[in-house]
Amino acid sequence: MRLLNKDEQEFCRCILNGNGNNNYLGNIIDDKLWGVRISITRSPQRNVDLLFTIQNQQPIQDEIDMTLQRSQDISFLILNVVNLIKLLEKENYIMLLQRATQIPNQSMLGRGIGNLPFITSNFSDPTISTLLIDYVDKEIFVTQEFIQFCKNGFIARDEKRFRRQIFITTSALCVAILALVVNTVFNLLPNFTGGTKIKQEQIDSIRTDLHKISSYVDTLNLQIKTTTKIDTLKNQTKTNLKVDNETQRNKKKTD
Repeated sequence: MRLLNKDEQEFCRCILNGNGNNNYLGNIIDDKLWGVRISITRSPQRNVDLLFTIQNQQPIQDEIDMTLQRSQDISFLILNVVNLIKLLEKENYIMLLQRATQIPNQSMLGRGIGNLPFITSNFSDPTISTLLIDYVDKEIFVTQEFIQFCKNGFIARDEKRFRRQIFITTSALCVAILALVVNTVFNLLPNFTGGTKIKQEQIDSIRTDLHKISSYVDTLNLQIKTTTKIDTLKNQTKTNLKVDNETQRNKKKTD
C-alpha cells in the first residue's frame, strides 16, 4: 500500500465518516462541487454534462474562463477519487456494492442552483465520464482493516512493520557500536591513566545494561516476525475463501 497524499487522506476520512449512510462517490466529492451540477445520462448513449451556475442568461468572459478551469479541476478530482477507491478495494480496505436493482437513466449531483442560468460543459477526456458512470451508483462499505488504517495515520500495517524493523535494526546497530566503543575504552583507558583500574562491578553493570538492551531488541524483532506470519496466514485464508466462493459460483452457473 503506497503512502497517500493529503487530498487522498481527506477522502479516506469522508469514506470512513459516511460508512453505512449512503456512502456514494457523489457524497464524497459533494463539497468540492460548489456552483456546478453534474448531469449523468446512461442510455441510449452514455453522457456526462457539467452545468455551471451563472448570474445572467449571457455569460461574461470571467464565467467562461471559470468554466474551463473548473472542468479540468473536476476531471482531476474524479480521476483521483476513483483511483483511490480502486486502490482501497484492491487492498481489501473497502467493499463496493450496487444495491439498486433498477438504476435511473438520468441522475444529478453537485451544488449548482437549478433555477439559475448555467453554462454547459463536458469532460475533454471521455474516460472521466466512463469512470464516473461506472462508480457513481456503487455504495462503499469499509472494513475493520480500513478503520485501523485510518487510526494509524493512513500507514498500512506492512509499512508500519517496515518502519519498526528499521528502528530495531538501527537500535541493534547502535548497541553494537556502543559495545565496541565501551570495550575499546576499557582496553585503552589504563594507558592514559597510568594503570588506574576500573572496578569490576562497574564493568559488569555496563555489560548487563548492554545485554538488556540487546535482549529487548531481539524480543521486538521476534514479535514482528510472529505478527508477519499471522498476517500472512490471514491473507492466505482470505485468498482461499475467495477462490472457494468463485468455484462455487462457477459450479452453480454450470449446473
